[in-house]
Amino acid sequence: MLTAWSLLLQGCYQSLPTQQGPAPVATKVWVFLNDQGRAALSDRLGIAVDRVEGTVAAADDSVYVLHVSRVYQLSGLSNGWTGEAVRVPRVFTTGFQVRQLDRFRTTMLAGGAAVAVIAFVLTRSLTGTGTMPSDGTSAPSQHSR
Repeated sequence: MLTAWSLLLQGCYQSLPTQQGPAPVATKVWVFLNDQGRAALSDRLGIAVDRVEGTVAAADDSVYVLHVSRVYQLSGLSNGWTGEAVRVPRVFTTGFQVRQLDRFRTTMLAGGAAVAVIAFVLTRSLTGTGTMPSDGTSAPSQHSR
């Protein structure tokens, strides 16, 4: 369930076109590595890394400093990270993409989830009616020994 929810939340983000230059600080980005970068950073990021996802801690004309959240390999596999800071020289990249929250998609997802929860509750006897049996007797005890 948690995995499905996290996959749905990924759909709430949109990626802007690939850009060059310094990335905006405190922004979630994907930084794409070139062949030279894959080789040079393999000891820190792993082998055959395609792109690095993280939040920009600092950036200038020569380097990105990212708090890494995920590393994607050319094979399509990915590894989660826990915010470790990694310096990625810009000469090792082909650019970056800003990942920003798509308000429309997020609103639609939240609305759909609310409708699903309401439909679930309304189609179940989760609230109970508290009525007595119609023959005037008390309900049998639910306790067992």
